[in-house]
Amino acid sequence: MNHIPSLQALRAFEATVRLGGFARAADELNVSTSAISHQIRGLEELLGTRLLERSTGLGGIAVTAAGSRLLPATTDALLLLEDACLEIRNGTKLLTVSANGPFSSLWLALRMAIYSARHPETPIKSVILEGPPDFARHPVDIAIVHVPEREMLPGDVVLLQEEVFPVCSPALKERSTTALFQSQLLQQEHRDFPEVDWCNWAGELNLGDRFESRIVRYSSFIQVIGAAIGGAGVALGRSPLVQSELDSGRLVRVFPQLARIASWRYVIRRSTVRKHRMADNLVRHLRADAASC
Repeated sequence: MNHIPSLQALRAFEATVRLGGFARAADELNVSTSAISHQIRGLEELLGTRLLERSTGLGGIAVTAAGSRLLPATTDALLLLEDACLEIRNGTKLLTVSANGPFSSLWLALRMAIYSARHPETPIKSVILEGPPDFARHPVDIAIVHVPEREMLPGDVVLLQEEVFPVCSPALKERSTTALFQSQLLQQEHRDFPEVDWCNWAGELNLGDRFESRIVRYSSFIQVIGAAIGGAGVALGRSPLVQSELDSGRLVRVFPQLARIASWRYVIRRSTVRKHRMADNLVRHLRADAASC
């Protein structure tokens, strides 16, 4: 324990990296910019290496290899401290649920808020993790993980199985089918998820010989759906993630009966070290909600 830096220095380092600059970290922590710089300089002197490189001109920063090594441990430690303090202050257990960004934004966030309103005795925290959590390091009780069927673990509980189908804005839908598929094709770049790749729909939809030149690629499904809602082109929607957009009329299915079962699943994984009854209740609620989709 003698070699652990001060909590103030670690908080300054984490906030500076997360917010992308000394001034923003100073605002969040309610101290001066020079105090943040001083804390990080002392941290670097203690560890004997540079953690951040200060860029000139715009006041930005770049994280060194040593800083990248320290950052996840610092973040985890601060989250653990935050959770413990919240639990003590609230006098009850904080229930933490993780999921990736698209699922959190398009499906989970609303249901978490509804559940919290119905169960005010259960403090809930939702965090975004793009992959499966390390339960030994992350203070997560319930993880909703997006995995291919072949990578499911024995203890996984299937929450949702998606369907994939073409969607577009109502204005685009008014075009003829031929004209519609001459539009831009919006695509999420996703490892080993063939259903969201237009190349695997080309023959069935008669996309033509040069359709790949019209593909606009995005790293996130949220970007794809945002562009489709704006009328930029045709996307491969994933139900139930797009269901609220279909219900509101902001998106429509190009072919009502055309869909493919996705090869990936949303599964629930539970921490073996953070078990409690509140987690059981929330899992039952989410599974019931998913079954009605």
